[in-house]
Amino acid sequence: MDILTHYPTNNMAFFAIAGAVATGVGTYMSVQGQRASAKAAEQSAEWNADQARKQASYEESVAQKNMRRERENNKRELARMRALGARSGLAEAGAVSDNLIEASERHQTEIDDIWDRASTQAKQLRGQAQMSLWEGEQAKTASKYAIYGTVASGLTSVASSGVEAYGNYKASKPTPTPPVE
Repeated sequence: MDILTHYPTNNMAFFAIAGAVATGVGTYMSVQGQRASAKAAEQSAEWNADQARKQASYEESVAQKNMRRERENNKRELARMRALGARSGLAEAGAVSDNLIEASERHQTEIDDIWDRASTQAKQLRGQAQMSLWEGEQAKTASKYAIYGTVASGLTSVASSGVEAYGNYKASKPTPTPPVE
């Protein structure tokens, strides 16, 4: 004789309890997965932010080198212009002086443009870094609420299985019959 068929109501209680335990274990595993996912998202956001900050610093460093090169090239060009004027016998006054001033201002504008482009790019990268950190914080918060939902769902399922098991247990007990007079 099969024990499962001999005590059917007790088996239902057993399966209800086993289902509650399995639900509890599944809830725990789901929560652990959500926590790990939240931690990975936060670490990824921090890494992305760090990379964006490094890129911003690099952009500024490259711009400073380019500005230095531009200044050196400008000095050489102005020196050539002076030498050409001196060879021609022109004094550094009037039109020659005006040309030198104009060239110097134009070169300074080019240097300023190099820095403006680099600083704008660096600001955008730093903004991306901040956004990445914010997104990581939002993912962490969303995961926290998902964990709360999973726990609530798991507790509800376990409680439902417990009620079912208790009902099956009560049904398996024979009800006393009143004595016949």
